[in-house]
Amino acid sequence: MLTTDIRAGWSRARRSSARVIHSPWSAMHAAQAAVASGWESAEQVNRESALGWSALDAKDDNKRVAWGVGDNCDHSAATPYGAVPVKDAGLQGVWDLSIERTDLRIMLTYNPKPARKDADTSPRYQRSDEHGARYDAALERERSLYVPNTGLLAFSFGGQRYAPSTAPNVFFDFRYEPAARVIQPVDSGTAISINKARSVNRLLHLLWGRARALDPVPTGIDYPDYQGPITVIVPPPAEPDILETYMIANSVSVVVLPDRVPLDMTGIRIGRDIDSFAWTLSAQLFGRTSLNQVRPDAAGPKEVEVTINGHTWVFLIERYSGTGKLADERYTLTGASRTQLLAAPYAPARSQVNTAPINAELAASNELINTGFTLEWDTWTLGPPDWTMPAGAFSYQAQTPMQVIAALAETAGGVVSPALAGDVLTILPRYRAPVWQWSSAIMDRIIPAAIISDWGSEWQPQPEWNSCYVSGTNYGVSVDVRRAGTAGDNPAPDVFTEWMTGTDPARSRGTAELCKGGDQEVVTLNLPLFPEATAPGLVTPAQLCEVRDVQETWRGLCLSTEITAEGVGASRVKQTLRLERHHREGA
Repeated sequence: MLTTDIRAGWSRARRSSARVIHSPWSAMHAAQAAVASGWESAEQVNRESALGWSALDAKDDNKRVAWGVGDNCDHSAATPYGAVPVKDAGLQGVWDLSIERTDLRIMLTYNPKPARKDADTSPRYQRSDEHGARYDAALERERSLYVPNTGLLAFSFGGQRYAPSTAPNVFFDFRYEPAARVIQPVDSGTAISINKARSVNRLLHLLWGRARALDPVPTGIDYPDYQGPITVIVPPPAEPDILETYMIANSVSVVVLPDRVPLDMTGIRIGRDIDSFAWTLSAQLFGRTSLNQVRPDAAGPKEVEVTINGHTWVFLIERYSGTGKLADERYTLTGASRTQLLAAPYAPARSQVNTAPINAELAASNELINTGFTLEWDTWTLGPPDWTMPAGAFSYQAQTPMQVIAALAETAGGVVSPALAGDVLTILPRYRAPVWQWSSAIMDRIIPAAIISDWGSEWQPQPEWNSCYVSGTNYGVSVDVRRAGTAGDNPAPDVFTEWMTGTDPARSRGTAELCKGGDQEVVTLNLPLFPEATAPGLVTPAQLCEVRDVQETWRGLCLSTEITAEGVGASRVKQTLRLERHHREGA
């Protein structure tokens, strides 16, 4: 706002001498009648062309003007004035210094007035309010608004701004003065996720392939050139307790997330096979009131948490079907674990092609960006191995993130193992050790015959393959994988995959294909679901199990797991396993 106050000291002019007339102009020359001035005596002007001014006052007769009496001119002239002759530009004007300049005040006013920064701060730096509650401007403004109570209150401003009187009975002040607050740091609670460092072209520096642990258990032998301990790559499984009688207090609970509303479910079945990327749920509900707790709405599917003997799963309720009659309504629910969010119909299908070389682990991790899921791929200890794809080799069209991750794992002979309740995906080899090396491999679980309630088996023989041809399509390598010590004269069906661009994944994929052959059977075992702290606990697909039968001990690969519970609370719980057992040398 700029306020200017200018004053001029005007006063009555001095009376000049009648004999001395100062004028900057000389006497005017006589102009033509056509351009003469239209001034005459007031009485001689035609009233029709006279101006609307009143009569002039009589002036002092002894005062003379610098102009002569103008001639009568034609009123129809184009211009009433004649041309003014050029005068000396250096003549001094008639204005003198009688008008003096008065006080000139210019005041600049800023609104609002800028606050002085750090005017009274003695130290240069001060601590900020990094541990205080976060300031929310919108919430502070909402709190500052006047909220009337239930009583009568009426405002009538008449379409004008509210202007309180000088002495009102009730005065309303609508101004909001925010409280002074201490500055707070921004993004002080941001956490940085730290993942394992990515290894690129690590295996290209070695002239030999991946080593196999021949001494997995410490033997206590002192090596002359190494004084440190022997590292166990895979820890041995826990030994189960052999008892005459097993007493298990089963506990089953089902709640709806996030409010943790309990549900009365019956016929609970939870399962997953080795080729699936999500756990599945099947259960029954009674009554429409219970169904409304888990019915999908506009916000998406509801989540339920199922806890059985300390093992917790989280499922999305995807579908339901119901049948009913008077006073009897039953609904069947079907759900999947949270990893289903990375597949159809929840995740959109995308297309991509790499413009720079990329390794498989990084390509799989990139599919999980901005999804909240994390990927665990131990390419060094467990496998499957990692490899590099050149520019243009890693391309796909209209695939979901889970389809891409599963295809990358399958390319190297691996499978996807989802977490029970968390947003974590783990890439595991389908066969952690070749079938002909199971006798010397470390198992994941030990299952004694004392805890097996019943069993069944199905004979499924396959040819005894000893070689497999693995090749890429548009890009990649071609590798003929042959089992050591054999002639490779009984090849397995050829494998052609698009992303096979490394010899290490080709060797791993070929080994997995050879492990599928030979005389084998699928054994079904029913055993209790022990708590996590009690061996063998929960057995998941892709784990190697050692079954200590009554007459013999054999080893097998877990193909599927199914947990059944009659209902919630104290219920009967059973764990059903399907194991792939091979009858060949070394298995």
